[in-house]
Amino acid sequence: YKTLVQEALKQVTDEPSLLSVLRLLRQQSMVRLIWRDLTRKATMQQTVLELSWMADALIDGALEVLYQQACDRWGTPMHVCETTGEKQQQRMVVLGMGKLGAHELNLSSDIDLIFTFPEKGETEGAKRTLENQEFFIRLGQKLIHALDTMNGEGFVFRVDMRLRPFGSASPLALSFAAMEHYYQDQGREWERYAMIKARVMGSEMYPQYQELRQMLRPFVFRRYIDFSAIQSLRRMKSM
Repeated sequence: YKTLVQEALKQVTDEPSLLSVLRLLRQQSMVRLIWRDLTRKATMQQTVLELSWMADALIDGALEVLYQQACDRWGTPMHVCETTGEKQQQRMVVLGMGKLGAHELNLSSDIDLIFTFPEKGETEGAKRTLENQEFFIRLGQKLIHALDTMNGEGFVFRVDMRLRPFGSASPLALSFAAMEHYYQDQGREWERYAMIKARVMGSEMYPQYQELRQMLRPFVFRRYIDFSAIQSLRRMKSM
């Protein structure tokens, strides 16, 4: 799927063409997957796994195109390392949650996403600079629009962002430090279990994802388990 998406996205020249290419790819893939499912050429496990792979490739491909367009328009987000003074380019990390994170996406699933980025700073290379957070909020809005908007060619996926810290009340994109602070101080039990399924979209972000994973690990996997944790899990399952 990744190679197929990368080749198709070479045709993209602007935002309307991006939406068109993404929807055509989705339609072609869904026809093949549904046909294989109906004719029993694939098992249910194979179908949900391939659907998740397709979503990974479409999200990652769309993000790459939109990131380059955003850098051309608003400058490249940077962070200056306090210890070395070196400038480091910042990229947005997209976490897939729920069925997408667990490779269990079905034919009618929406996708649950969380947007985050490593460090604060500001953009360089444009007439007017932006704070990194504002840059990634705008980039996240562009990504949601590319995937979720219904037009004459349909849509790619319905996008749900409510699993992020503070839900709809929070900014669309948060830094790693803000994510760590929230989960350590205010994270709820269901968020602990939900984060077990979290998975980064796109292999290019793997080193940064490991950094984030280490930050969140003490929240997700507590050092000590007591009866209150077991009771909270029972209550959640009973709901």
